[in-house]
Order: sequence, then C-alpha cells, then structure tokens
Amino acid sequence: MFSAPTTKQYGSHMVMTNVQKEHKTKYININTKFRDEFNYKMTSDYHLTLSERFTDVRNITAVSVEIPHTFYNISENLQNNAIGFPSGKVLVVSDGQYNQASLIAELNKQATALSLGATFDISYNRTTITTSGTTIITLDVDASGNFAKYNFKNRLGWLLGFRDLTYTFSGKLTSEFLVDLSGPRYLYLVVDEYTGGNQKSFVSPLPTSVINKNILARIAMDNKNYGFMEIIPANERNGLLVSDTRSYTGKVDLHRLNVQLINEDGTIMNLNGADFSFCLRIEHE
Repeated sequence: MFSAPTTKQYGSHMVMTNVQKEHKTKYININTKFRDEFNYKMTSDYHLTLSERFTDVRNITAVSVEIPHTFYNISENLQNNAIGFPSGKVLVVSDGQYNQASLIAELNKQATALSLGATFDISYNRTTITTSGTTIITLDVDASGNFAKYNFKNRLGWLLGFRDLTYTFSGKLTSEFLVDLSGPRYLYLVVDEYTGGNQKSFVSPLPTSVINKNILARIAMDNKNYGFMEIIPANERNGLLVSDTRSYTGKVDLHRLNVQLINEDGTIMNLNGADFSFCLRIEHE
C-alpha cells in the first residue's frame, strides 16, 4: 500500500511517484560447447559471449546444471596420484577412474617398474604396504616430488587411509583409516559476469582463505545413480543443486561470462574434453 504509485498535482503539473518498471523473468541456457575459445581445453574454465545482451538485470539464479561425470578420481590435475619412496623415487599412478582392485593393480605395476621392493593390497577397506626391509614413504608429495603438507588431505596417501605425512616401517604397514575413492562429494559452479555490483552471498571457507568469490551454486555428487561416464542432472527438485540468488546493487548488463567447475578445494575440474551446461533464471526490468 505504501509503495503503490501516487499522483500529485503541483500547479499545472501532475507528478507520479513510486513508479517502478515491471520485473520480467527470462531463462538463459548456457552450454560451454559454444564458448569463445576454439582451442582444445581439458579443464572446465571457459569464456562465453552471449548472443544477446541482457540489460537492467536485477538478479540471477542457477536452476539446473548438467555435468558429464568424465573427471577422474585420481589424476595429476588433482595432485593425488603420487607416493614418495627413498632415493628420490616417486611412485606415480596414471590418471584414471579407479576402484580398489584397479588401483591396487596400478600401484603394484608402478612399484615393480621402479624396483621399489614393495607390494600393495587392500583388505577390509584398509591399505597394506609390504616391504622386505626398512622403508620410508612420504605421502605429501605430488607427481614431481614437491611437498605440500598443507594440502595433504588431497594426496593419494590420504585416499588410501594414511593420516601421517611420513612412515618408517619394516615388513608391513596398514592404514589407520578406510580407503576412500569416491571422488569429490560436491562441485561448485563459478560464474563471473564481470560486474562489480553483485553481492556474493555464497561463501565456502578453507582453513586460511575462501575458495572463490564468484561461486553461484553447489552441486552434490550422486555416484550411486550417476556413475562414471554418465550425466549428472542437478536441480533443486532432485536435491542436488543449491543456488545463490545473486542480486545486484544496481542495474547491470549480462553479455560476457567466465564459467568454471571447481571441487571443494578450489581446483578447476578436468572434464577430459567434455562440456557441461546450465540454466540461469534472470530477473530484469
């Protein structure tokens, strides 16, 4: 009642106040297949120019996302494919989507190739490493042998159930915790529309920082129903999508976007050449 349009007469002039344009809703379907770049890109980091400029936008919301599950659970991109051994030797697991059996086969293959004198096994969901003598293993290394103890929870050792950075043992070493090869539990959809007036209300803290200021939505992974090489359809109805409604402090135009898919650690996902799509609902005048 108080914000309804009113008309007042001042002499020979009529003045209307509280007049607002009607808000309209549109849906924009975005497919990274139609990105600006012609070069082949592995990671999901794309620049797109919309064929139509959307003006006077008030807010945007992601209403659905379709992601091909073509990313691996162990890869150099995720920096979780290596274990350090003495004499500077690094056991590197080839990029791939692994279960327990295939991972053990790969670990033993690479250990034999490096003449490490070590064998791997998984029994009752715990990893066992067996050696003939005293061995030191380092679990906070990447494929190049670089250390990153503050990123240790992303490493292969953590996935195999080990919780210390290094172990010195003779004979047999068994992991303290269970093996976890499920991959990321969720991904984030990042949308940067190159505007300075948006209110970024979707926050995902790390121990010492925030992952990305342009997160628009969180996509839960449902590996039971949508496994490797299947399309993950995320929306509010099936409970796999939680989206921010990104409101703007002033009127903005949407024309150019940078979109990414990142995991819980902020790493841009490698979709192995596949594209993903999503639908935005926008309110504008």
